[in-house]
Amino acid sequence: TRIAVIAAIVVLGILGYGYLTDSNSTVLADEQSKDKKQESKQEEPQKFEAPDFTLKNIDGEEVSLSDYKGKIVFINFWATWCGPCRTEVPAFVELQDEFGSENLAILGISLDRGDLSVVPKFAEDYNINYEILYASPEVEAKYGPISSIPTTYVVDRDGFIRDGMRGFPGKDYFVKVMNHLM
Repeated sequence: TRIAVIAAIVVLGILGYGYLTDSNSTVLADEQSKDKKQESKQEEPQKFEAPDFTLKNIDGEEVSLSDYKGKIVFINFWATWCGPCRTEVPAFVELQDEFGSENLAILGISLDRGDLSVVPKFAEDYNINYEILYASPEVEAKYGPISSIPTTYVVDRDGFIRDGMRGFPGKDYFVKVMNHLM
């Protein structure tokens, strides 16, 4: 059974890695290719369900991805020491305000190590209005390999991974993704 668990983690890691893009969105590419698909009657791309997880938030409470079924979820791997992560936080705060908690859930999964007291302080200093969670090796394996941060996955209302990207593509990109999935 241990081999089966390791194999499942490797497969999920490979599948998750396949969703990552540096600048091109599978969600937005879907929009652009609708006409071509209708003409050629190609099959819809295969969807992968986002692996569920339960992590502790900065208040010590357990939070699960499945708690957010029915909402669009951004799963964002980041760290307090990461420059691009610091740049994207204000945009995520604005997105959460603009789209509201009934439509959007942002789960910021901190990859900080060592003294984790820096994470709640960072969240307070940046007025973060979305859920901040502490990573676990299991979640990193399910969504990894996380080779650079920030890394963000977009999960649709039905719980399927629809996009993934490394780096911060800008707030406008995430607005387009939200509008497409709503």
